[in-house]
Amino acid sequence: MDRMMVPSELALLLASWPRPGHDEQAFPFVTVDEEGFPHVMLLCTAELLATPDRDALLVAIAGRNARANLARDGIATLIAADGVAAHYTKLRVHDTEEHDRFTLYSCHVAGYKRDSLGIPLRPMDFHATVEVAESERWASTRAALVRRREASR
Repeated sequence: MDRMMVPSELALLLASWPRPGHDEQAFPFVTVDEEGFPHVMLLCTAELLATPDRDALLVAIAGRNARANLARDGIATLIAADGVAAHYTKLRVHDTEEHDRFTLYSCHVAGYKRDSLGIPLRPMDFHATVEVAESERWASTRAALVRRREASR
């Protein structure tokens, strides 16, 4: 598959920050386990960010299983919805950066599909709280993504 830019619609969805007290989109991130089955984890915008030129998608992963799957295969799919369309983005790991509690992956878009039948969609969501933000260490995770994004300029 050819390398593509991160679609502008997806980059815009990922540019926001989870607000405590509000419902926020949960983004299914799918890797492939050792037996060939999908392994799904949910990410939020604190863990996802497109580079300024939309050449790559930066993804912070703390989960052991997903990190093992990415180390082995280097591929994943990110699913997002914007109310009118579903966005399926196939990713290929280009580079990694180890942090204390997570790995930051720089991924190239290997394939993308915008899927819409004109039917209103409600994205999967969660209720953001200060406690979740602290336990998931959103501030330090997003800071690492921003540093990496700035370095890619």
